[in-house]
Amino acid sequence: MNILLLSMPDFLPLMFRKNMKIPHLGMTSVASNMSEGHNVYVGDLCTQRDDIAGAVREAVERYKPHMVGLSSMTFQYHTARKIAQLVKGMNKDIKLTLGGYHATLAAPELESEDNNSLFDFSGEDGQLFDFIVRGEGEATFRELVDALDGGGNDFDAIPGLSYKTNGEWCHNARRPLLDVKDIKLPDRSKRIWKNYNAFHYKFDAIESSRGCTFTCNFCSIHHMYGTSFRTYDISRIMADLEDIKRAGGNMVGFIDDNITLNPKRFMELCNAIIKEGHNDMYYWAQVSSMGIASTPELSKVMRDAGFLLAFLGIENASRRNLERLNKGDILEYSKKAIKYLHDAEIMIMGGMIIGNPEDTYEDIKENYEFFREQGVDAYLDQVLTPYPKTGIRKELLDAGLVTNPYDFSKYNGFWTNVRTKHLSQEELSFIRWRLHRDYFLIAEPTPLYRKAMGPGYYYRKYRILRMKLDVWWKTERKVYEQDMEKFRKVNEYL
Repeated sequence: MNILLLSMPDFLPLMFRKNMKIPHLGMTSVASNMSEGHNVYVGDLCTQRDDIAGAVREAVERYKPHMVGLSSMTFQYHTARKIAQLVKGMNKDIKLTLGGYHATLAAPELESEDNNSLFDFSGEDGQLFDFIVRGEGEATFRELVDALDGGGNDFDAIPGLSYKTNGEWCHNARRPLLDVKDIKLPDRSKRIWKNYNAFHYKFDAIESSRGCTFTCNFCSIHHMYGTSFRTYDISRIMADLEDIKRAGGNMVGFIDDNITLNPKRFMELCNAIIKEGHNDMYYWAQVSSMGIASTPELSKVMRDAGFLLAFLGIENASRRNLERLNKGDILEYSKKAIKYLHDAEIMIMGGMIIGNPEDTYEDIKENYEFFREQGVDAYLDQVLTPYPKTGIRKELLDAGLVTNPYDFSKYNGFWTNVRTKHLSQEELSFIRWRLHRDYFLIAEPTPLYRKAMGPGYYYRKYRILRMKLDVWWKTERKVYEQDMEKFRKVNEYL
């Protein structure tokens, strides 16, 4: 069979500009774990944002797929539906499969009040998606394709699969988590577009583990992996880095859910990178405050391995809010982690979550002041988002604080979908915009920020000058409204 796998182009407006083109690692993993004999093509639509429809049409015409697989986060699902409709309009005989987080979160065994159109996988004719792959896709998708290739329709024996029979959806039992030893290396040669980049680097992605044992109530990852933590052998990771080099990458993002869950193992990984000579590339990873703070020597080993940037889950400067988010009292850990990473000259992108139920303007401002005082290099300041199937969603709905319960296209952390007990949705959105500008954008970038951003630093200075001129010529509220309209259009495709 000819198989075309497509990832969605939607991205986080505030953080990822159009020059950020990040490959979808999961699809290359699905591609490499197919049975022999199939022709698999992987297309990351983030590389084709200027003409999504043209790129999809060209790929379908060139590769003549029998099956098109789409991977989608929940906020990307509205785009996935449009692409599915485009493909079906070209050839109604092409089978369409949806996988990824949205497909998994919509699983019938997960109790929820989210019975709305965004969880309807049918089109106007009742048949948009033919199959839904829930959870890890490597084995489920392989078995589905093999069943179709054999001419059969014995789908009920495939765990993790949803399919239609007699017009009704059938949902098979969930597939147990895979043994990572059985997962083959990603096959990056299957990519049909290759112009990936982050800032001024040629970017690629890798994973050294899957899952997280933490129980943060704003996160939905346990629906994909449970509360497991499964690690790949160090030798496999080194082989994957060799493949990234062959593909031309010079910056690598570890997309592990919690790579510092086992600091000793992470240190072993960093030492292996040094020993094998792979510290001639740059790296970034998402790390926890507790993991970094618990092992002071880890940050220096990360630096020697080539780590340029760490996304640090600080989340909040308020112990009350940290407790509500089920993060625990990590404030002192965050302070230590910031110090250790900076001592090792690693840039920190701090994760911040505002818009908690009790937040006032002063509470929110306290977070930005904390980040400034601690010297955090970049801010990923997100508004608390009631993602489907999370504990915080139920709490916020019960409290009447969710202002947008079902338009999931705005559920990416940037848009404001809640209010607090003291601030309206609009006030919360405006406060975040203003404080982000005053504490991060207009502040003089740190030396570590300049090093990591390279030429992007000068683009930032240009943006700041334009912003200052705009505020001078117009009212602050007018500039805010123009920015929101610009951000709204970022993910309008097809």
